[in-house]
Amino acid sequence: MKRPGPSKRKHEANRFIRQQLILIHQYVDILSRVDTPTTRIEADGTGLIFTPSLALFDHLTPNTTPQGAIFIDGSFLVFKEAFYYGYASAEVAQPEILRTEYSYHYQRPQNRFFFRYDFHPELGDPDTHPLHHLHAFSWAEGDVKLSSVPRFAVSEITLGEVLELIKRDFFVT
Repeated sequence: MKRPGPSKRKHEANRFIRQQLILIHQYVDILSRVDTPTTRIEADGTGLIFTPSLALFDHLTPNTTPQGAIFIDGSFLVFKEAFYYGYASAEVAQPEILRTEYSYHYQRPQNRFFFRYDFHPELGDPDTHPLHHLHAFSWAEGDVKLSSVPRFAVSEITLGEVLELIKRDFFVT
């Protein structure tokens, strides 16, 4: 299989990160603040972007202070994406950004509700843990943990699609 050189992979990873940040800022009409994301590009050109950080993302609770992309109503979106620039298969003619993992977590503290789209192929039993899935749940007063079930099987989704869903379903009147 063909493989772009390391400098090309790093260049494209940097470009993808810039595009994601530009995309988020296109929603300035419904955002009050966007925290600085954590980004990393490895020597082999694989990239990671977390908003605002992996440490926060791995410890989200019902009481998490709004962080990441904070909307004008106090709700917030944190996300992570792992990716690389390459060929999806031997039959593909052009390399592209390929996401190897993602999570888009939107939380509405005022309604005690969250949803999260996940794709993390290294985790879970495929019979109970669909490859691309959605968590959507509410929590009760006093809960200290967010539920990881149910998991609804869904199609692959992008950051742009999640931002559009948030705008359409929570901010357009």
